[in-house]
Amino acid sequence: MAAPREFRGHPASPGRAVGPVHRAGEPPAPSGLSGSGAEARAALNNAVNRAVYELRQLSAGADAESAGILDFQIELLLDGELLAPALARIDRGEGAALAFAAALNDQIDAMASQCSESASQCSEANQDDGSEVDPFALRAVDLMDLQHRVLDALAGRIRADFPPGAVYVGRDMPPSVFLAHDWSSGGAIALGAGSTASHVALLARARGVPMVVGLGALPGETGETLLVDGTQGLARLNPEARLLPEARLLAEAGPAAALPRQAPLAPAPHAAAGAAPFSAAAGGGETPLLLANLDTLADLDTLDPAEVDGVGLVRTEFMLTSAAEALSEERHLAVYRRLLEALAGKPVTLRMFDLGGDKALAGLTEGDPAGMLGLRGVRFLLAHPDLARIQARALIRAAAQGPVSVLLPMVTLPAELAAMAALFDEEAARLARQAIEGRRPPLGIMVEVPAAALTLDLFGQAAFFSVGSNDLMQYLAAAARDNPAVAPLYAGAETALFRLLDQICTAARALGRPVSLCGDLAAEPAAAGRLRALGLHGLSVAPRRLPALRAALAATVPPPARGTGFPDPATGQA
Repeated sequence: MAAPREFRGHPASPGRAVGPVHRAGEPPAPSGLSGSGAEARAALNNAVNRAVYELRQLSAGADAESAGILDFQIELLLDGELLAPALARIDRGEGAALAFAAALNDQIDAMASQCSESASQCSEANQDDGSEVDPFALRAVDLMDLQHRVLDALAGRIRADFPPGAVYVGRDMPPSVFLAHDWSSGGAIALGAGSTASHVALLARARGVPMVVGLGALPGETGETLLVDGTQGLARLNPEARLLPEARLLAEAGPAAALPRQAPLAPAPHAAAGAAPFSAAAGGGETPLLLANLDTLADLDTLDPAEVDGVGLVRTEFMLTSAAEALSEERHLAVYRRLLEALAGKPVTLRMFDLGGDKALAGLTEGDPAGMLGLRGVRFLLAHPDLARIQARALIRAAAQGPVSVLLPMVTLPAELAAMAALFDEEAARLARQAIEGRRPPLGIMVEVPAAALTLDLFGQAAFFSVGSNDLMQYLAAAARDNPAVAPLYAGAETALFRLLDQICTAARALGRPVSLCGDLAAEPAAAGRLRALGLHGLSVAPRRLPALRAALAATVPPPARGTGFPDPATGQA
């Protein structure tokens, strides 16, 4: 047996687990789905050819009536007029998936409008035998079916998963790989690079998956035994037998056995002599609402709706992880309905896609960690309005079925909020014309850009605010949260962050708008007293962090209660 070897890195998610090494391969070459020009044309043509092949296979084994329907769909796909609008969009610089989805949506909307204009004829025809015979409606259904089939083909094969209970070893780990894996059988993550503040680290802490980053060139072949101690920041290859029993018990117990325990936050700094001590604005101190952050539908398994006041943040970019899903209005709606059903009438706040920067979505954006100051969040949505409209329509339809509020990510200027509000108004009117049930949900903004935080008084159009402490901290300190080299600067900006939080809460109170906090800071028990004193409307954390936060809040001593006057963002009632 090989001698044990120990490697020291940085603790990213606490707990201990042992398992066989799964050596991550190099990421696959870009598919070209988000490219433009000849590459995107080729990707679309290949996807159409694959869809035609699949339809022909189905038609060959179908009965005569079904074969006729499938053959008609094949003719539509082979008709150059169907693809022409998508190809034109590609020529203007759009990627294949978005170009095809948007072009088909335009044609589906046109079919629906023609059906609406001929509603009286449709009604008269249906009175004869009770059947639905409108040709426009039938063709719209065919187009939707073809849209989903081609988008599925464009999404390509899903990257192979790794064995349950294995330890993922690689330079870094994309969030999509983490989300695609079933962690219920245990396992851990050991990264040569990575960051304690990355999105994968956030996900690992939320799920209780032990994780160590910054290990450097970690050796070990696939199948060798690796012990990961996410609390101490250690990885031990071929560990001694005496260390295995406890780690194996934890692994068999699954992620629930490794609840996150972060290092305590530094105590509040003392005020300088003669200076006024740090304090909340008048009216603070009430117990904030306890809200949950959700990343996937699997998170519902760890959430007892009776134990929370609602959901403060749904990261929809993690709920819909392929271009085919992201560009399917019906898939959006199915996910949102599932969340509303699980929460049984409690408010749910859904954040629109926060793509760009380090968050990729194959077929739409490859992601670029160096682009954290670039086209991401609401900037990406406004640059891709067809994607934004698909999600907006689904959110409007979901809001008719439960208390839904919508968060806009990475907002910098009031004009961005105004543009998205106008887009929601337009889509709500379009759904009304199509006689589709919907309700225009209230729109709030993520406060994670210092420019927005310092000018919150100009965002009166927002129904509510949610502070994203992770991004706000990194932009405030000009220190990337996923770069270990500047980690001390990121952590050292705490005093500046609390001063800015005080200003944010004061501005929100002046507007009569509720302001909540999400991100790692909201889940830090040592900060509970200071956060409560700010007068925050709610704290939103991963389900597994709720018990510790609840206990920490109960241990704080609030000042005399005063009403905040904040309206509920979902109902508008104070």
